[in-house]
Amino acid sequence: MTKQKNAAMILREKIRKLLKGHHQKSLNLKQILSGLKMEQRDKSILRDEIKKMVNEGELIRTDSGRFGIPERLDYLTGVLEGNRKGFAFLRPEQEREDVYISPGNLNEAAHGDRVIVRLSQKRSRRRREGTVMGILKRGQRRLVGALHREGKRYYVIPDDQRFPGIIQVSRKDMPQAQAGDMVVAEIKKWAQGSQPSRGKIVEHIGPPGSFRTEQLTFKHKYDLPGEHPEQVFKELETLPGEEDISRLAEDQKRTDLRDIKMVTIDDEQAKDFDDAVSVEVLPGGSYRLGVHIADVSQYVREGKPLDREALKRGTSIYLVGRAIHMLPSLLSENICSLQAEKDRLAVSVLMDIGPEGQLKDARFHASVIRVNERLTYQQVEGYLNGDGPASAFKDSSLTNSLDHMDKLADLLRRRRMERGTLDLDLPEARIEIDDEGVPLSIEKREMGRSESLIEEFMIYCNETVAEHLAEKELPCIYRIHAVPTEEKLALLRQTLTLMNVQAVANMKELKPKHLKTLLEKSKGEKTERLVRYLILRSLPQACYSASNDGHFGLASNCYCHFTSPIRRYPDLVVHRVLKKHLSPSGYSGEKMKRLQSRLPAIAQQSSERERAAVEAERASIEIKKAQYMEQKVGEVYTGIINGVTNFGVFVELDNTVEGMIPVSELSDDYYIYDERAAMLTGERSRKTYRLGDTLQVQVIRASREEGKVAFAPYSDQ
Repeated sequence: MTKQKNAAMILREKIRKLLKGHHQKSLNLKQILSGLKMEQRDKSILRDEIKKMVNEGELIRTDSGRFGIPERLDYLTGVLEGNRKGFAFLRPEQEREDVYISPGNLNEAAHGDRVIVRLSQKRSRRRREGTVMGILKRGQRRLVGALHREGKRYYVIPDDQRFPGIIQVSRKDMPQAQAGDMVVAEIKKWAQGSQPSRGKIVEHIGPPGSFRTEQLTFKHKYDLPGEHPEQVFKELETLPGEEDISRLAEDQKRTDLRDIKMVTIDDEQAKDFDDAVSVEVLPGGSYRLGVHIADVSQYVREGKPLDREALKRGTSIYLVGRAIHMLPSLLSENICSLQAEKDRLAVSVLMDIGPEGQLKDARFHASVIRVNERLTYQQVEGYLNGDGPASAFKDSSLTNSLDHMDKLADLLRRRRMERGTLDLDLPEARIEIDDEGVPLSIEKREMGRSESLIEEFMIYCNETVAEHLAEKELPCIYRIHAVPTEEKLALLRQTLTLMNVQAVANMKELKPKHLKTLLEKSKGEKTERLVRYLILRSLPQACYSASNDGHFGLASNCYCHFTSPIRRYPDLVVHRVLKKHLSPSGYSGEKMKRLQSRLPAIAQQSSERERAAVEAERASIEIKKAQYMEQKVGEVYTGIINGVTNFGVFVELDNTVEGMIPVSELSDDYYIYDERAAMLTGERSRKTYRLGDTLQVQVIRASREEGKVAFAPYSDQ
């Protein structure tokens, strides 16, 4: 990085700090120059940097030529979440409540665009509204869809329904494409008023229905990364290999922890092992918990091709039956992976924990370790539940370690719940597929004691690292989760009241501190899962930030991600900071400022890539569920209503498959939709469909292309 870039980053941080803390919400160029104590000759440098910040959405330029931080001037920056009906929601980077954008206020912006929005002065009772004032970055220019023909005119209808409208194209761009085929269209001119978007066909995927077409369509639709670029593999050839680990450990004077008995505990199919754990019992009922994390930062060097590609990807993506890794397999599944009985470089955190779960001491080491045995969740679960013998392990003495781990994890979980953590874990789907990717079975998968054990240790370690960096005033990418808004909680209380959930019966208002009580009181009830789901839906999304704003869901004042650098970029950044802090040279003030100025952009990129990965993973699951249900048309299931709209009723089955009963299938009466009560009521029969009701349904349609399942009410009478 050049000195010029460093100076620009430092100047930006000074501008932000001045405008955030000034008693006036906006300042003109002269006032900013004076406030920063800059010379008149530097005015052009300041003007250029402010112009860049305005173009990137970091600052707002008012009509009077003054500049201010967006949120102080009732502006927000964020990414648009489109809807097939034409409106959209802004997902603010500041992680406050979403903002509704009507079709008329989108001003040519589309789903996935990063935009700046001016908040409306008139606020509706249920939501904030706003108007797009500028498009900072287009989200997607290439869209996958079906090619259609109308006379001599060709157009593409995007497969993603969050992009309403069509894209006019010329078949000359791809003469082999026929009407009905799936293609990729690149938008050259976005829709304006009644004029549709215009573009060109840049790739012919193929006719619908084939496995290859499905795979390519999914890849393009969710903008999934392909192979790592050539320069990444060239860099891999220059990296030290497994035979160099002992030499590196000695040269770097790493702490040798190979005598500590430690294990990895992961799923049977796992190949990338980020973390190993160890537990020792100390006098007086205390424990020494060791969390040993693969030192990816040793191999992925800042600013090099590997690092640039890792930042671009942001995270690994786990689809049904396959994974798209952030790092090449040579690193993720080999040299960085904590394979059993092999020396590995790690960053270790040794935490002395008192009998009440309190942290008494923490030590951090760049280490060399050796995992004793690779265990699976299934093995450990069997042992802890009394179903698996000690002989299941190569080293039978590991049973003592597992017993101690189980007790410590239970202690940490109870302490975490007592401080106010929200227990929002929802059962996931376990989908078994054959070699061709065809789903064979789908069942609900609950988190067991073995997975809970690892989760508790990772949460405790992440919190310990975050608190250490914050205490030392070192740069850090924090994992933050904002407090839910009053409006969201009021709507949640109204919904739960109409569902006759007794836990809210005596609550005149619902506050964030009441959510834990609400979860506890709903345990064991038939609506327990739905209550969790509705609470989860009322919370803002967690994200990454260079500022420590706390984590509401975990009831943590300070939290970061540190334990998965093989698959998450923010963890890699935190490793670099911690290792630099541990080194004799440490951080100079200049280096610390430079890194701190880069962290907001890294946090934003990581948050965006995480959201994209979650979206692709969910879609992958829904497609497989729909493909499985294609073979179940005509069969009858029991489910629970988890959504009611004016166009249908959403029902979730016991195996986690969700489908919709279209209003057209409610043929026994004319049903009236009550939006406030989220309920459909038969005009004549007074029969109702409402949240939380149990219902028997029959599968009438399923489409893997759309990832959707349709039901009809079933009665055997």
